[in-house]
Amino acid sequence: MSAMTSAAPPAGARRGYPLIAAAPPLIAAVVTAAVSAAVWSRLPDRVATHVGGTGEPDGFAHPAVLVTVSVLLLAGWGAGGAWLAGTARVPARALYCGALAPAVLLGYLSPALLLANAAADQAADVRFPMWHLAIAAGAALAAAALALVLPTRPAPEGERGDGAAPRTSTLGLRPGERVVWQRTVHSWLLTALQGAMVIAAVLIAAVGGDTGAWIVLLGGAVILALTTRVRVSAGEFGLALRPALLGVPRLGVPLDRIAAAEVRPTSPLKDLGGWGYRITAGRRGFAVRSGDGLWLELTDGKQYVVVVDDARTAAALLNDLIARRSAHSEG
Repeated sequence: MSAMTSAAPPAGARRGYPLIAAAPPLIAAVVTAAVSAAVWSRLPDRVATHVGGTGEPDGFAHPAVLVTVSVLLLAGWGAGGAWLAGTARVPARALYCGALAPAVLLGYLSPALLLANAAADQAADVRFPMWHLAIAAGAALAAAALALVLPTRPAPEGERGDGAAPRTSTLGLRPGERVVWQRTVHSWLLTALQGAMVIAAVLIAAVGGDTGAWIVLLGGAVILALTTRVRVSAGEFGLALRPALLGVPRLGVPLDRIAAAEVRPTSPLKDLGGWGYRITAGRRGFAVRSGDGLWLELTDGKQYVVVVDDARTAAALLNDLIARRSAHSEG
């Protein structure tokens, strides 16, 4: 007999926190895009992208480059903040500050620079007085101060991994029964970041931008494809991980190297030192968010950790298979 479980919705993120982290930068990105659309016909062929201490321009580029970089920087900040909010134990007020202050700063400077370019006949004539920077910095500080007094709420019970006891179980396999467990770990934020990198690379290449820049962006998108959507499987072969899109490389642990399996609340930063596939002293694993982690105690004393939905079933299945293997060995 064989069985395969299906994917379930992600769990473990702190409700509302990703939205709080993403909303201000994304709103600023929309404002920047709207301003650029409104003044696009008045922009010179090349625009000022940077000004010196005197307010006179010292950097120039195609308008599409200025707008794309500004919008993607804000959108990327929002996506990164939302990812961090959903995967790490970040204090609420730090989230507020990290979302509001940069969004206000860039959300003012980018549209203001676009308007300054639109008011000039050519990029060299652009003037951008330093009082713009003073206004932007003051507004960002005010936003940060506001973030310090906004109300916060504790993380819901069940999302706190501190001191939580590991959970072990068995599935109750019958003799001769064969079961394969499978789940897909998918990060929508990494998917969005991957798409943004591809779009940025195409735009930079289209306007004749730096070749190295768009090659790096495309290379980064390919690397992200290895971790954006990962299929996790457990069965008589042990535990296996492979990118759902590319199918390679295949990683994991054979069953004969697993001593026991259990489930623990897991934080990527605290338990693995970061996100994605990580290798630390005595421990390897994969995580793109916090939540229940499948912890494997290996026969050599090391550990293998994967944060995945329905980790309890995977642990129970592996424990049954380990017990069956031990019984066969003794017999």
